[in-house]
Amino acid sequence: MSFGLKNLLWKAINKAGIARQVEAALVVEKAQAIVDEFLPKKESKLAKVLYLKNQLLTVACLSSTVAQEIKLNEPQIINRLNQQFNKEIVKRLRFLL
Repeated sequence: MSFGLKNLLWKAINKAGIARQVEAALVVEKAQAIVDEFLPKKESKLAKVLYLKNQLLTVACLSSTVAQEIKLNEPQIINRLNQQFNKEIVKRLRFLL
């Protein structure tokens, strides 16, 4: 996407009042990709990043082992997300088992 088009798109999103929701959806998408990098391929199917609310990123896990693996890498995951968005967008992760 060209720089000018990107700016126009964000202006329209801000004007519509949905910037926070769009940003949260982008964080969830990026977080899923980052989480998948930390897990073996067959285990990555057992974790799903659900939503971001109040700087708390919620991750559903079908295995406590997968949740533990993500928890061990929590600082790196959060750091990468915050770097991607150039601000403290996520403070911590929450797990649903």
